[in-house]
Amino acid sequence: MRSMTGFGSMEVATRFARVRIEVTSVNKRGLEVLVYTPGGLARLERQIREEVAEAVSRGKVTVALELESSPSQNSRSLDLKKAEEYASQLRTAGKKLGVSAGPVWSDLLGLPGVVVNTQLMVMPAEDRKILGAVRVALKKMVESREREGVRMVGGLRVHLKKMEGIRKKMEAAAGQMRRKQAVRICARIQELAGEAGVVLEPERVVREVASAADRGDVTEELGRIRAHLAEAEELASTRAPGGRTLEFLIQELQREVNTVGSKSGDLGLTRFAIGFKSELEKLREQAANLE
Repeated sequence: MRSMTGFGSMEVATRFARVRIEVTSVNKRGLEVLVYTPGGLARLERQIREEVAEAVSRGKVTVALELESSPSQNSRSLDLKKAEEYASQLRTAGKKLGVSAGPVWSDLLGLPGVVVNTQLMVMPAEDRKILGAVRVALKKMVESREREGVRMVGGLRVHLKKMEGIRKKMEAAAGQMRRKQAVRICARIQELAGEAGVVLEPERVVREVASAADRGDVTEELGRIRAHLAEAEELASTRAPGGRTLEFLIQELQREVNTVGSKSGDLGLTRFAIGFKSELEKLREQAANLE
């Protein structure tokens, strides 16, 4: 499984500019794609969204494109007409004020509008090159999610192993509880029958004891817990997205262990159930960041 946290970047040179692409990803229950492009590249947004949807299935993914001037492209130019207007005005003002020296370039260059930043452009013919760079950045982001996922899966297995150990203890405690419960119920029935002066048939006593024991039996719940843990362990061994399935299994495990705690009536079994839920909560926190 992969984490939902990742980063990837790429730069590509076009005729008039360099395009820098950054892709970041954080956890999100579904898939949310945010695309930030300069006005001249807004035409690529739909295709970028499609590329992201093919690469990942969950997470909040942000793709940002920035334009920078190419080393071969002069991003500034002089507005000579504007400079000439300023120079004419300064000469006229100099004559009126009796200043003989005319304007110099250092004066003109600092005036508004003389030095103009030329707009960075990317021609539509270069869209394919930019989309190729987007795919590379996405691939790097996915690879970083995979690396983080490997680390997280190691943590998942630690929690699953602890939960399996607690489950075995709950099974042992449940078996002891059934035996103790049967003895206690049988003794209580005999006591009540003696107080009432009633002689009960052994078969009826057995039925009553079995019925009472069934109401507190957690064998089925523990069996389902074992199956869910095995499926979660299998998910941890695959590279396919499984975060949503794991979240569903965690919900089912929560429901089953709650039932065990409420049905058992045994202090030891209840303590094991509390320990199980503690590990389950840690598992839930990690699953929230898995694709």
